[in-house]
Amino acid sequence: MNKLFKYALVLLLFILTSFFIVRKFKKSTIPEINMDGISLVDLEGKAIDNKQFLGKPLIINFWGTWCGPCREELPNFENARKTYDDKIHIIVVSDESPETISKFKSENSYEFFYARSLKPLHEFGLPSVPFTYFYSADGKLISKQKDALSQEELDRLIKKML
Repeated sequence: MNKLFKYALVLLLFILTSFFIVRKFKKSTIPEINMDGISLVDLEGKAIDNKQFLGKPLIINFWGTWCGPCREELPNFENARKTYDDKIHIIVVSDESPETISKFKSENSYEFFYARSLKPLHEFGLPSVPFTYFYSADGKLISKQKDALSQEELDRLIKKML
């Protein structure tokens, strides 16, 4: 009986350890999202042709109006827009209703491009927001980041793109 208990305990520890390792791996994996795989509309519902953003590096930030870390990092994106405006494109993408995004936009003075995803963000493999994707001027994914970015991190990543 004592030997059986030890084996059961070892097996239980193995299963729990495996569960937490797999869970951590899944949370830390950032899905690949290619530009051509993103269908966006503007806040009036008009389709956006992603090809219009070619020619300059592009930053797409997936966010939500309800997300505290997202709201905290948006001033960093606005500062980047002001600093690098002629060199990059910045789009913030939410899957919320146009009314919710428009209300947020009217209550804030950010001038970056707001867009709405036609499919829920979790269908891209994003378990939460914020996630930020960096694309080269020819539309190739070059970097991706999960969680909110500080101004220093964002500036460093932008400088690597230029």
